[in-house]
Amino acid sequence: MLSVEPQAPDVELAPASESQEILEAPKRPFGVFFWCCAGWLLIVALATIFAGLLHLNPPQQGYGFSPNLPVSSAHWLGTDEATRDVFSRLVWGARVSLIIGLAGTAIGIGIGGGLGMLSAYVRGRFDASLAFVMYVLLAFPAIIAVICLLYFWGRSEFHIVVILGLFSVPFIYRVVRASTLACATKEYVTAARSQGATARRVLAKDIFPNVIPSLIAYTVFTFGGIITTEGALGFLQLSVPTPTPSWGNMIGGASGDINATLGYVLGPSAALFFTLIALNYAGEQIRLRFDTSEQKL
Repeated sequence: MLSVEPQAPDVELAPASESQEILEAPKRPFGVFFWCCAGWLLIVALATIFAGLLHLNPPQQGYGFSPNLPVSSAHWLGTDEATRDVFSRLVWGARVSLIIGLAGTAIGIGIGGGLGMLSAYVRGRFDASLAFVMYVLLAFPAIIAVICLLYFWGRSEFHIVVILGLFSVPFIYRVVRASTLACATKEYVTAARSQGATARRVLAKDIFPNVIPSLIAYTVFTFGGIITTEGALGFLQLSVPTPTPSWGNMIGGASGDINATLGYVLGPSAALFFTLIALNYAGEQIRLRFDTSEQKL
């Protein structure tokens, strides 16, 4: 009796190029509004870096005996209550606001990001204790603590950077810890551990690249939040002391002057508004573009 072996049905395999296209997630184009936001941020950054080369009027020098001069070719946004050039103070004020935002964000990322990754990777009592401390800090109203510390410690630019940077640590810690927890149980992390990889190697090579997309987005949000907080402190006259310009104390000065010109009122407010919109939108689009999570597969 002859035995006939069953034959597998013919299956047409897709070419390697087609299967690769199926696995690859399509990348969304940035769009016109993204490039407008990027252009605005580039203009602000260049104006901040090269403010000393723009031949602007000195930001702390008064002009004439008539305050609140209207917009003119000599004063593009008019003058303030102390006859100082508003446009010059706006450009130099961007340097103060952006330096505080960048330095404070760097402190938050360095401390909060490192603690978040280490806490989620080590787990155990260390993770539980650190998470408890961070969530207690999140429950406390940060703006009140910032105002109290600045009142007793002083209103220098260094003090503002340190305080705002430290109070951004719990927010970044929470995001990085959640992203690290999602990656720490993956197969490639388990394989790296089984092969004897050190914790430093696993965190740097296997976990950190997958945390970057969410970290980029929240870094931009933190940067914008610190700039906003500095603006609020400046409005309350708790930021850098005058006559040093910042967007916050310019907004506060314009709000307290009933004779302020339109350029003085709208200039710093519009600069802060457009910068925050550009930061938030550009950061979110970059996160979506370079997100390598499994949700896109």
